[in-house]
Amino acid sequence: MQPSLRATFAALTLLSLAAITGCGSGSGSSSGNPITTSPSSSPVLINLGDAPAGSVLQCAVTISAMSFTNSAGTTVTVPIPSPMTMELAHLAGTVAPLTMPSITQGTYNSMSITLSSATVSTMTSGTPTQQVFSSPMTVSIPLTTPLTVGSNAMVVNLDLNLASSIGAAAGGGLTFTPTFKPSVDMASGTSAATPEEGGMMQIVGSVSTTSGSTFTMGTLQGGSMSFTSGTGTQFMGMNGQTITGMGSMTSSQILSVNATLQTNGTWMANSVTAMMGSGGAMPIGIITATTGNPITGITMFANNGTGSGMMASYLASGLTVTMGSGMAYGIDNAGVSLTGMPSTLLFDATHLAKGQNAAMAGSGGMSASGGGMMGGGFMNMGGMTANGIELEPQGLTGTVANMTSTGFTLTLPSGSAFTLLTGATSVTVYQIPATHMNGLTLTNGMGIEVNGFLFYNAGTYSFVATQMMAPPTP
Repeated sequence: MQPSLRATFAALTLLSLAAITGCGSGSGSSSGNPITTSPSSSPVLINLGDAPAGSVLQCAVTISAMSFTNSAGTTVTVPIPSPMTMELAHLAGTVAPLTMPSITQGTYNSMSITLSSATVSTMTSGTPTQQVFSSPMTVSIPLTTPLTVGSNAMVVNLDLNLASSIGAAAGGGLTFTPTFKPSVDMASGTSAATPEEGGMMQIVGSVSTTSGSTFTMGTLQGGSMSFTSGTGTQFMGMNGQTITGMGSMTSSQILSVNATLQTNGTWMANSVTAMMGSGGAMPIGIITATTGNPITGITMFANNGTGSGMMASYLASGLTVTMGSGMAYGIDNAGVSLTGMPSTLLFDATHLAKGQNAAMAGSGGMSASGGGMMGGGFMNMGGMTANGIELEPQGLTGTVANMTSTGFTLTLPSGSAFTLLTGATSVTVYQIPATHMNGLTLTNGMGIEVNGFLFYNAGTYSFVATQMMAPPTP
């Protein structure tokens, strides 16, 4: 290249760089407008959970708006395309995912959440009652540990403290003033992650798309979640379903997934359980009554579910289930070994009882009931015929007593919904090697929340704890 051409080329290069970077107060593009870049953003998983209160059986809340306020006082809105409903009482001692927006990197000192409605079902003298709060409620939540959004995915956990949120109203009703306790964690991305760190258990949904090693499923809350399967992903089936890998996954198939949030914001599936095929339904809830001996039907109060005819409006409300012939029984304990537990911890036709949290699988879908009052002044919301049932995790709260090397006795509050429903005043709790203790050192007399699997045998309840934590102060 001739010297004059080199000089011309160099000058043009400098001019091009100046145009791209916008150096100096007067430099910019040829239009005169400076070129700016948007601040980076990262995914933030928002989990909801519950710190239970005495007689509350179920509490469903509908979230319509959410935002964070950063250290400069700027509000960042979390996009919620439509109101999202979650039932929280079954999440005592753990959390579940609500949504995972991408939020501008920075430090956030507070957040705000708006509940458009709430439905609370309580137990009074053994009879479920229900109250609906339909006026919007906006709650400001200081983040005592600030949320610092950087390059890694973060997790915000919101525990609804029902003991502080629900009070007595004049005339015998209830008041509801939601109080949330927040905590902040970084997604660990490891298989040992707790739910508060993005290690999620039993995420239920219906398959919407599949592509290679990735699948997306919709949830009852109206959102969608995408998962990647790998060589370590375990595939299994329940209720007569079979699944051997991504190649046998079908559209609208109902799945239960255990997954870990990776530091880059993607979900890695640890296990995938096929629960029901296309056209089926699977409500999940606390069993409040049984019919027949052997059992031919149950009443349940829904806390989750998916599939044909299952709606978010059913949460914290009653459903009826007819037990079909050839019922299949199982335990949704993928990733949780029950090896070494007593042989009496079974789940089948003779080990099914009030108070257990169960998923009912039916191929015919849910149907709206027009069916009669269930007590407490509200209608039976729907019904189905089931051909499979699976024991699901749930939470209990009480006081530690009679500690041994393998567990303890959980003494239950006399006015708790579980005690009023079942008549049980205590439950034997077993620890397993995988039990997440969340930094707790157990002592007799301490209050505790446990989350795990509730078993029933000949009038006695036992519990295998997968997670324990101290309940918040009311």
